[in-house]
Amino acid sequence: MTRGHDPACGACGNLSAPRDAVPAACLRRVLIIAPQLLGDAVLSSVLITALKDLIPDCRIDVMAHQSLIDLFCHNPAIAAVHAIDADWRRKGLLRTAGRRRALIRTLRRRGYDLLIQSPHTTDGSWGPALIALLRIPYAVGASAAMHGSPLKRFFWRRLFTHTLPPPHAHQTPRHAAEIHLDLLRRLGLSPRPQARHAVIEPGAAASARIASLLAARGIPRGGFVLFAPLAGQRSRTLDGALCRDFLDHCEDQGEHVVIISGRDAWQQAFAQSLCQDRGGRVHNLAGAVTLAELAALAQASRLFVGADSGPMHLAAAMGVPVIACFGPGDERRFHPWQVRYRLVTTDHSCRACELDGCGNGGRAECLCDIAPQALLDAFGVFGTRPGPELIRTR
Repeated sequence: MTRGHDPACGACGNLSAPRDAVPAACLRRVLIIAPQLLGDAVLSSVLITALKDLIPDCRIDVMAHQSLIDLFCHNPAIAAVHAIDADWRRKGLLRTAGRRRALIRTLRRRGYDLLIQSPHTTDGSWGPALIALLRIPYAVGASAAMHGSPLKRFFWRRLFTHTLPPPHAHQTPRHAAEIHLDLLRRLGLSPRPQARHAVIEPGAAASARIASLLAARGIPRGGFVLFAPLAGQRSRTLDGALCRDFLDHCEDQGEHVVIISGRDAWQQAFAQSLCQDRGGRVHNLAGAVTLAELAALAQASRLFVGADSGPMHLAAAMGVPVIACFGPGDERRFHPWQVRYRLVTTDHSCRACELDGCGNGGRAECLCDIAPQALLDAFGVFGTRPGPELIRTR
């Protein structure tokens, strides 16, 4: 079943568009399959902003994991959010068949013209399955070569009408947000520069709770630093000594600092250890806020400081200036998007390896070797010079 351009739709009118471009008039109902990781999901929201700018009348639905629906459910540009339980894959098809059928029935009633599968989804099965079951006429995703399974590659080539070219070994890395926008470009839709930004809406309830929480703790809105030293991987978490030196400096300067983290026990224990013997200007909210509330908290801060992590991308989406420490991660692909930022890294020749620590051993020397003074220098001069800056330490 090979499908492509529908002649009935008429010409695109864009001479630089691909030969199989899809006219915007054909795309009235769109389903976006969001990634499973927080940072990737935040960056995927550029698709929503760009699509609404290009096709204001289109209805955009998002399918996302239950833990991430707070990122999308308050966005007025989104018509509906469909949740996938994170346990479905672990429990298997038989035990989750009823809930999968119910979801597919709901999606079938929506009558989609286009399916967009994020290149950063870790489960490539949903896209081909929905294209076939819902008979969606157009679908765009990453190259089939990105999948290790021959069966997935077969269905990917068979069912997706448009795919991105496979990455070249010597290709300069592109930012993850641009890769998402490439999905639209592949269809012949050119996002305008002013619409190439991630948008997350926290919602009224989350904003009200954060406002109440800040007032109760005496934290000035717009007058505190949001500090997120932890990441999902321990190897991307900032060194404890670096964090303590930074907090010492903030206390000396009279800064209010709010520490956040995920809800895993080791993350909360790490955050708690940083708050021991601190004064009243260091506030521990590790694991105490939802994703929507974290977005509202970031929106209320004056600056984000922390690790290469999902909260970093969430803060950037809220328009907050960012100082980010990068170790194994590739800042060319994942630097803060469309905000003023500074990066603190080291000069290790093996960066950015994208491994879980050196030799996948859980400890990244390139991150642990960041000198405390490098972070303090970035913090001290932030805002005095325009544009991004990369600060390296040897």
